[in-house]
Amino acid sequence: MAMRITVVGPGAMGVFFGVRLARAGAQVNFLDHRPGRAAHLDQNGVFLETLEGEEIHLPLKASADPALALAGADLALICVKAYQTEGIARLLAPHLAAGARALTLQNGVGNVEALVAALGPERVLGGTTSEGIIGLGQGRARHAGRGLTNLGPAQGEVDGFCRELAALFTAAGFATQAVAGVQNLIWTKLVVNVSINALTAILGVPNGRMLEIAPAVEVMEAAMNEALAVGQALGVEFLHPDMPAAVHEVGRRTAANRSSMLQDLGHQRRTEVEYINGAVVRAGAELGLAAPVNQTLTRLVLALEQAGR
Repeated sequence: MAMRITVVGPGAMGVFFGVRLARAGAQVNFLDHRPGRAAHLDQNGVFLETLEGEEIHLPLKASADPALALAGADLALICVKAYQTEGIARLLAPHLAAGARALTLQNGVGNVEALVAALGPERVLGGTTSEGIIGLGQGRARHAGRGLTNLGPAQGEVDGFCRELAALFTAAGFATQAVAGVQNLIWTKLVVNVSINALTAILGVPNGRMLEIAPAVEVMEAAMNEALAVGQALGVEFLHPDMPAAVHEVGRRTAANRSSMLQDLGHQRRTEVEYINGAVVRAGAELGLAAPVNQTLTRLVLALEQAGR
């Protein structure tokens, strides 16, 4: 029987994963907190532009009613912004079936914890993805760069559900692994996001262009080193033995991608900087480790938000 997946949040990431998973055989629908957009998607479907230039249109269902959207779901795939996760977790609790799971592939720190607080650790999966995705408006997204996707249980060892889900993601064309130690996954991606997102947002350039600007690379590496130091102090086992090389490789693989933080500023939306660079600052402060570069990057992005760029 096909896995039934409710994608929570039909933004760029939600559309991208929803389309790819549906084409791999999953039964996919969307839960959207905006009734107007939900009605538009329900009527018109969603569209994904592939790296090869193909436009895929799928008539997937969407609803703003959590009871309707989550009915019968095996998995809720959380694709909202990090600052929305706590509210979404409370929304899921009364509507997600007892045997169903929630998976977060979101940016930043704190998403797994918010879901665990509402659902319990046995029902939560965490993970990361470095796929590059650009939003093109209601129900439309463009794939901008291939990456790696990892997922695993909030606590404990990889089980049969995790392996089945990883196999589905692999069938959908994602380079996917199911692994234990979800905080290792999250902090590995956090270091990548800390290094790339805020700087590309401030400079207003795609990922690859930033790597061509020598002073920007110096700032990027300083922010990265702060995040690595904090993660190591927390006992994180990073997935890549050479994290600086991994960060540069992600930047090259997603060279044409405009980071989600850059897209948010362009649309005058709140960014996730407080859950990315700001998370490094807060975790460092608890450990007695200063993170002045990440603090400055956080303040600059917040200033750009308030300036309405």
